[in-house]
Amino acid sequence: PPLCLRVNTAQTCREDLLADLEKQGLPARPATVSPDGIYLDGNPGIHELTCLRDGRAIIQDEPSQLVAHIVDPQPHEVIFDVCAAPGGKTTHLATLGGPSCVVYGGDIHEHKLRLIEYNAQKLGLKNVRTLLQNGCTIGQKYAGKADRVLVDAPCSGLGVLRHKIDLRWRKNPSDLRTLPALQRRILDSASQCVRPGGILVYSTCTMNDDENSRIVAEFLKNHPEFHVENATQWLPVPGHEGPFIQLLPQRDSLDGFFIARMKKEG
Repeated sequence: PPLCLRVNTAQTCREDLLADLEKQGLPARPATVSPDGIYLDGNPGIHELTCLRDGRAIIQDEPSQLVAHIVDPQPHEVIFDVCAAPGGKTTHLATLGGPSCVVYGGDIHEHKLRLIEYNAQKLGLKNVRTLLQNGCTIGQKYAGKADRVLVDAPCSGLGVLRHKIDLRWRKNPSDLRTLPALQRRILDSASQCVRPGGILVYSTCTMNDDENSRIVAEFLKNHPEFHVENATQWLPVPGHEGPFIQLLPQRDSLDGFFIARMKKEG
């Protein structure tokens, strides 16, 4: 797959970075859906890209870039990214929300938190914090503390097989049966962190309904205080009318990805 960059709009804009890449003789084009995405038609190697070294861009696939726009962070808000490492979505949320917005990136592994901190520092973001926290129990400690919560859940990864070819041999049918239980626990706990009137976004990089729409449907049934919103109102995706965004490689020419946006009654 072509290399996809996300422009760090806290430092530059997509038009300026495209012009700079052209000056360097690197063919590049804007992403179709993400307003922050750039594709490099020829991959010179990441060590040749000055924009990665100086923090004007970060490597992030286009579907993954859509999530922060669906969360739609606002100034002065507190945002939780529950399963955050290595921090691509965390730093995107912090960029879109602006310096007065504080984004907490959580993970169960301490060494992964250092990846979030590294990426935030690389991009010059001072509004990112990290939480050493289990996503299955985070709601017990931080109930009602966040204006918006993102659950980018651990999943089977079937939508990104072209990036992670080894998944074909490492995944087996039992994963598709055990992962939904974990996803439900994380979503249930993370939802407790949402303040009344706040937003909860659930996403995965898979195409398996049991990990996507059925998880959300069961959650909404058990949590009547939440209702689903049409995600495409925050970021239009060609061919999608909502309420969920389910990208399919054969239809959308993008990695398989799922995004649902829900609001808690205020």
